Amino acid sequence: MSAVRDLVFLLFVLGGAVLGSQIPNFADAYAQRLGGALDEARRTLGEFERAAARADLSFADYRFRLHDSDDGAVRATAQAVDGVVARVEQLAALQGALAVAGPWKRPVVIALDHDRAILENAYAQWTPNLTLDPRWGAIGLAVGWLLHAAVSGLIGLASRGQRGRRRVG
Repeated sequence: MSAVRDLVFLLFVLGGAVLGSQIPNFADAYAQRLGGALDEARRTLGEFERAAARADLSFADYRFRLHDSDDGAVRATAQAVDGVVARVEQLAALQGALAVAGPWKRPVVIALDHDRAILENAYAQWTPNLTLDPRWGAIGLAVGWLLHAAVSGLIGLASRGQRGRRRVG
């Protein structure tokens, strides 16, 4: 029984280490996709800024004129421009938060504040690998160890409860 318990312990600990080490790899994949989305949003915004410059308008005046137009199609363009501006601001804020977060905090920053579509796409394209990150591997090892202790404790309690019932009955 001791050999089985030791094998289960080893599986929990190593499994935790391998799973824990995947966290920074996924965080990097998300950060890369976030950067690509921000680059594309900035490129689109740049096109609108160049259109304003070609019309000899500041970007603020350009947006005002689009919003103030009697033409519904032009007002719809104003809404699209506003959406691109908001998107650039949102993605830049997310990227800025990741840039100042250290390696331990990056996964937490992503978990607490992320762009859902980028996160889902990063997950869809991400493939786990066996590159072990020692920092997160150590955390995974500790979590695996704790899970093993919890499961072993519950099994021990359940088996003691069954032995106690047999003696009474």
